[in-house]
Amino acid sequence: MNTLLIEKTIRQLMRKKNTPGLAVGIVHNNEIIYAKGFGLRDLKQHKPMTADTLIGMGSITKSFTAFAIMALQEQGKLNIEDSVADHLNVEPFLSRPAIKIKHLLSHSSGIPSMDAGGSKFTYTFDQFNTVLPAHTREEFLAHMADADDFIIYEPGEHFFYNNDLYTCLEYIIEDVTGGSFDMYLKQAVLSPLNMNRAVITQDAFDNDPDSNVMTGYILEERDGKHHYKVSDLPIDGSVKAPGGLYTSINEMLNYTQCLLSQGAFNGQQVLSADGVETLFAPQTSTPYARGQNPQYCLGWCKDDITENIPHTVIHHGGCMLTSGSQMTMIPELNLGIVVAENAFTNISPLIVQAIIASMLEQNPQQAVEGLAIAQAIEDITGEYKSQHNMYGFKVAFSNNVLMADADYDDGNLTFPLLSDDIANLVFKRYSLVADNKSKIEFIRNSTTGKVEYVTFDRNLYRRQ
Repeated sequence: MNTLLIEKTIRQLMRKKNTPGLAVGIVHNNEIIYAKGFGLRDLKQHKPMTADTLIGMGSITKSFTAFAIMALQEQGKLNIEDSVADHLNVEPFLSRPAIKIKHLLSHSSGIPSMDAGGSKFTYTFDQFNTVLPAHTREEFLAHMADADDFIIYEPGEHFFYNNDLYTCLEYIIEDVTGGSFDMYLKQAVLSPLNMNRAVITQDAFDNDPDSNVMTGYILEERDGKHHYKVSDLPIDGSVKAPGGLYTSINEMLNYTQCLLSQGAFNGQQVLSADGVETLFAPQTSTPYARGQNPQYCLGWCKDDITENIPHTVIHHGGCMLTSGSQMTMIPELNLGIVVAENAFTNISPLIVQAIIASMLEQNPQQAVEGLAIAQAIEDITGEYKSQHNMYGFKVAFSNNVLMADADYDDGNLTFPLLSDDIANLVFKRYSLVADNKSKIEFIRNSTTGKVEYVTFDRNLYRRQ
């Protein structure tokens, strides 16, 4: 791995996105080859981010919940083929016994998101636009039962990413074990992996023995600009099982090593090799991955082989708005990467992809589509004028949409730009027409490499 190039890429991305702090860890061939923090875990107090800082893992937590379920299966206390109704004697499961535990784990139950647990998440950020009566377990399940009119698919027919169903898995774990979800997660997963500082409750987070925890930052808009503000963290309550784990990159590398070693860690078989294989077994197609037919497994996404990565990739990301994360494994290379940040600037996946490209001896700027797109956006945004300043053409990136505002002799048009050939800065104008031949081409100066012109319709516009 080209460490200097990767660290330069990390700094560039952090500067572009104003990322407060970030930590990166890499395991290769059962050894930790890299673990480092960048930036600050607390901006005001100028505390550095380190590989030991507790950071929110977001939805990577789902894989821990799936791991815990699989451990219970190996203990003979449940089976992922069990009907959910055998464990939760409530609707919408009672009238749909075909919904199995494996369907909750793979988001393939056919139940769309009801945001029963979303209240805990949104209330943290003082967002009270939707208030739901779903605070206790009884209320939560009653709210879920009201999904009846919105269930039109059979189990296994459709992918609906559903945080609520992971909270249902939490309830199943508590009923089967007779204890709290926190206690069982610690006993079955965290402690055997020496993840002794990992927490899923506010009290445990506040009492971290090392006092090395993230401060969460959330973006807010003031005066038409984005600003960070310190925020409470979404933790505890209904976010535990779907996204509430806070741990360090170093501890996450223990988890990564265990999965890459077929369930073994420090000479102990924490989960059987068959159990890990089951966790990674495809269950349903998902849009949250790459390749021709990406799959969601049990708490994990699985990518097909692609042109840039000629290996199967297992991964999951996480977003808690005050944090973002990405964990990726390539079992064939015995490679695992974890990245997390204390805001959601969404650069963690790009850093993971850049590291993979470097490990494969590729140029990250060319091999990582997200980096190429980010560079293209930076290169073309701005204002352009046609001959004699008759017409204008403006490109701006807002709310994750690349927009063009064009003046020409037929009037004014505002439309999204769709990529056609990022490498050569060729785009298409948004259209519902299938065979859309409307091309917008940005032209670089052959000497400086900077974008100097753009073509649209019958006009050539020069950059101002």
